[in-house]
Amino acid sequence: MLQLHEPAESVWRHGAFRAGSLMFGQTYEDPEIELQAIPCGSRVFCIAGAGTTAQAISAAGNRVTAVDISPAQIEYAQARNAGGPPRDGIAERLLAVGRRLAPFCGWTRQKLDHFLNLSCCSEQVAYWDRELNTAAWRATVDGLLAPRLLRLCYRGPFVSALPAEFGPKFRQRLRRGWATHSNRDNPFAVLLLTGEPMMCHHKKALPISFVCADAADFLERCNPGSFDAFVLSNIGDGVSYEYRRRLAAAVQDAAAPNAVVVSRSFGEPNAGVGSNLAIKDRSLLWGVVSVCRLGETSEGGAPCCIC
Repeated sequence: MLQLHEPAESVWRHGAFRAGSLMFGQTYEDPEIELQAIPCGSRVFCIAGAGTTAQAISAAGNRVTAVDISPAQIEYAQARNAGGPPRDGIAERLLAVGRRLAPFCGWTRQKLDHFLNLSCCSEQVAYWDRELNTAAWRATVDGLLAPRLLRLCYRGPFVSALPAEFGPKFRQRLRRGWATHSNRDNPFAVLLLTGEPMMCHHKKALPISFVCADAADFLERCNPGSFDAFVLSNIGDGVSYEYRRRLAAAVQDAAAPNAVVVSRSFGEPNAGVGSNLAIKDRSLLWGVVSVCRLGETSEGGAPCCIC
């Protein structure tokens, strides 16, 4: 594992959470988005996170460089790639707190098991509305996702990047997911509602290069044309406008012609996002999932951008 230790201006250096240590033990992003967008045999820059997306892209026959600014995160992703067991990060422990409140909202394990075994989207929405979308659950989610409470756990810039009334928007995204994807075939639904970790079943393919570095720092050191695709997760959430411009310039400089860029955001789509694939992401959480090619405009005429 390569480590670079230059100063970085991204707030990701300190993590999204106020506490340190491992942030994410699971990946809350559907790699099918990336797999459909990236041609086989590509050289891919990928934010490492928990490592699952990098593993899926590598297993599809691509050469992946997985980069993360957190030493704990990059070491965990590397261990998972070597066959190590999943561990809970801060995100999983916070989600577990919410799940412990589920019985007080009228949720039982029997109801969840029935819901997660449904495969007809119309039946899923009907069951959700009838059995699980209770007034107590709505009030609990809206309270837990209120800015004042979120700031107790998350750093200020990340909370500020979330859309207004994030609780109701989060609930809308879940319902949108139930109306779009079969629960029975969606491991992300199981992960989110029960906390049961997703195991990595991707076959071993090309080796992944793991690097501990800030994304912009690393890309600024790369030769022009180094990568055919960039998988940026939600690196744009909570960073300054200056850092976002710096990262966009670094991506442009390190990109091969017509390179693919995939990025996500918890925010709501704006005029800068022409084609939003959030509804296709089975992880259910995102407001924006952008896929575009550098040098081209995305669907709807908007320029390719980093969310």
